Amino acid sequence: MQKIIIKYGLISGVIAAILLSASTFLIEKFGFEHSMYVGYATMMVSMSVVYFGIKAYRDEHNNGQITFGKGILIGLAIVLISCVLYSLAWLVIYYNFIPNFMEDYTADYLKKAKETGISAEELKKTMDSMAEMKEWYKNPILVFLITLLEPTPVGIPLAFLFAWILKRK
Repeated sequence: MQKIIIKYGLISGVIAAILLSASTFLIEKFGFEHSMYVGYATMMVSMSVVYFGIKAYRDEHNNGQITFGKGILIGLAIVLISCVLYSLAWLVIYYNFIPNFMEDYTADYLKKAKETGISAEELKKTMDSMAEMKEWYKNPILVFLITLLEPTPVGIPLAFLFAWILKRK
């Protein structure tokens, strides 16, 4: 079981890292708003590997049977490895290729907030929030932990879904 988890976790994580790299460098061309959609789509693609990991365990190592619980455990372990690799890839990209990302993102976010016509009080809250986030981004450990929060909400429900689809007694 460990070999399957590691194998499919690494496959998913490498796919996530490659697609993250590609989508990150498209930000300048398409803007931050579109890159968010592309980013989540790439997470869905990389997390689809969870299905194949659970299926491989069921078909190759468990005589075509797997419980929902065992499927969830395998799926979540694959998701964990994938998310860690995704976050590590972001650290490399951020610190080596786009260290001004937070400044650019903050400027874009605040510009869009102003365009919506929000009140001065709401704008101040938004500016304070963005300033706090920029401070967090000065610490690589916080960047890693924050980045883990991006693919996790995509991977966890998919692990449950795939475990449910593939369960067989």
